[in-house]
Amino acid sequence: MTELLALSFDSAASPSITLKAVVHADDPLDEPFGWGFAWYPTEDYSALVLKDPTSLGDNAMSKVLRDWERFQSTVFACYLRGASKRTLEQDMQPFYRSYAGRDWVMIHNGQLVGDLGSALDLGAKPVFEPNGSTDSEHAFCWLLNRIHAAGARRLADVGWPELHGWLRRIESLGTANFLLTDGQDLVVHHDSARFVGLHWIRKLPPHEVTELETDELLLDLGDAYDLSRSVLVFSTSPLSTEPWTPMEPGQMIVARRGVAIWQSGSRQDMVRSIRPTKKAAPAEGRVLRVRHETLYRYETPVERSQHTFRLRPVDDHAQEVLAHEVRVSVDGSQRPFQDVFGNQATRMEIEERYTELSIVATSEVRVREDAWLPPFADERVGIPPVWMPWQRQMMLPYLLPPEMPETMLSELQDFAMSFVNRQEGDLVRTLLDLNEAVFEDFAYVSGSTNLETTPFDVYVNRRGVCQDFAQLVVCLARMLSIPARYRVGYVYTGPTDARRAQSDASHAWVEVYLPVAGWYGLDPTNGCLAGRDHVRVAAGRNYRDATPTSGTLYAGGDEETLAVKVTVEEV
Repeated sequence: MTELLALSFDSAASPSITLKAVVHADDPLDEPFGWGFAWYPTEDYSALVLKDPTSLGDNAMSKVLRDWERFQSTVFACYLRGASKRTLEQDMQPFYRSYAGRDWVMIHNGQLVGDLGSALDLGAKPVFEPNGSTDSEHAFCWLLNRIHAAGARRLADVGWPELHGWLRRIESLGTANFLLTDGQDLVVHHDSARFVGLHWIRKLPPHEVTELETDELLLDLGDAYDLSRSVLVFSTSPLSTEPWTPMEPGQMIVARRGVAIWQSGSRQDMVRSIRPTKKAAPAEGRVLRVRHETLYRYETPVERSQHTFRLRPVDDHAQEVLAHEVRVSVDGSQRPFQDVFGNQATRMEIEERYTELSIVATSEVRVREDAWLPPFADERVGIPPVWMPWQRQMMLPYLLPPEMPETMLSELQDFAMSFVNRQEGDLVRTLLDLNEAVFEDFAYVSGSTNLETTPFDVYVNRRGVCQDFAQLVVCLARMLSIPARYRVGYVYTGPTDARRAQSDASHAWVEVYLPVAGWYGLDPTNGCLAGRDHVRVAAGRNYRDATPTSGTLYAGGDEETLAVKVTVEEV
């Protein structure tokens, strides 16, 4: 049976592929089978295609797929024909042609019948003509002629519904599963009559299963370089015991950088939704009451200590502080000040003994919804944004990523660039995609990290809490030359019961600075923009710059325990 295999990675990956000889029970001799692979090395649009019409399993060509260091790409398309008679090289798939500065690749599994010359007329002087005599290559040339006639220079220019209609027209002439790619997008189409099958799975790191296998091939994702890659895999039959999803009859799915960006039909459950930005209508906003309780306990008395509180919410055009009060259980001298990041803070010195210190901050804040969603310019803003030298100097603290080994930063930069490439360099859509990806692909696991956890740790393990997700997005934005800062505050999640308010902890999210827009918030923990549910308190380069309470114990205070409780309710 013919097997199709297609892979779409978020960043360049180098899977190891081992082809096996076909052995039948009634014939102990290996039978020849044909195979073909296409990929786009160095992430450009020039394809490399290897195919062997009469392979007997492992040979010099198949070893290339397993061991060659240049076998690296974000898109792979594979055709395994199964045991069969010998075929000419020109009739062996994948078929590929160069057009509009890129190589186009197609694989067809099925059979078209009837007069293809009439049903799929190539015209008197076609731009593309078959080299061989197969129905598959004829259909490929017909598709390319349609694309050329439409003035499209890539698959995305055609329009996905239009392209789906063209594939359905070809399919009406017989049976057809298709793999089609231009190096950027991977289009997978399943036959309406369920001719054989097509299945898909999206694999996220950390990968529990790294070897995908059938009787014909072994696909190994276990290379250390690939362990942090997300991949969308399409295959005729499932390659592992993991839960694979069968494609629906007549369904077309478009993958780009490890994510489905379009699918036919009414269900859009596998397509990542990039939530649109919009400016809300002017409103009075929402009034939220916040109670933030912090309790320190010590085994031995503290003799002398100094503390810094950042508990007063921001008061500006977007957020109005109606009331604010901080009560401390131990007396001491207090001095309010504004720190270097513009946060309203209080320095407190305590010189009397204590074993318990309670800090209770209560605030009532009006958050104006319309001020939180900036009016983005209609024109497209690209990445990296252009800054004047003095702007870059002012933003330098928010452009430097955290100190980490260069190898880790390089890996994070590849991850950040996967969103840029998926969104074709659009600044706003890249940020929205990144925000949504952390929300969908990373697990919120309380207690899984600590203050020493780095953005790279979160990226590799794909789990954390709000402060981890915020620091990861801050780091990725800075790798793209987008100023980003860490924001601490509160989020209103709604009452769990009509008779009581929702209790929650303090929250962390990200603010990025955009040209002609200013600072605006992304909340990767909840996959949304910061809006009228968010109360801003303090911001800085990282968690330590904006932590609500911090301090130094000069004497005593062994065995510290900390308890924090935050209650947010709508007035």
